[in-house]
Amino acid sequence: MNRYLKAIITAGLSLGLLASCAAPVTQIPGGDNQTLSASDPQVTNSYADIPIPLDDVLVISKSLLLNTGEQWTGRAVFRSKLNASQAFTYFHQNMSTYGWIGITSVQSEVSVLTFEKAGRVATIQIEKRTVSGSEIKVTVTPREAITN
Repeated sequence: MNRYLKAIITAGLSLGLLASCAAPVTQIPGGDNQTLSASDPQVTNSYADIPIPLDDVLVISKSLLLNTGEQWTGRAVFRSKLNASQAFTYFHQNMSTYGWIGITSVQSEVSVLTFEKAGRVATIQIEKRTVSGSEIKVTVTPREAITN
């Protein structure tokens, strides 16, 4: 019976993985180092369930978008005018307004915050930029199923 249950769970997870791979890759038009303002509707609609500081810009060539809106997965890379400490505070305070629950955070040279929401996990990595501001990488993935 235990093998049978494991086989069913494995089959279900495999089908779920295949379905997520079938999600459309959404390409925001742009070339190397091209950016879009965070207030651009393509950005706000595509990454609808995360807070984005208004002065940030999306670095198109470093970002990958699977699906859009409230169920997007992939990576969004932003150049921010906020310094690394301000960006850390911004995401720490604002992710909950979008329904994300904080799991863990570490503030250091490379700060990392992790959140969970409805079967998805968001990891935010914040690094100081050379001249000013910070680079923010937001990665959202489906949460792995917990099996015993």
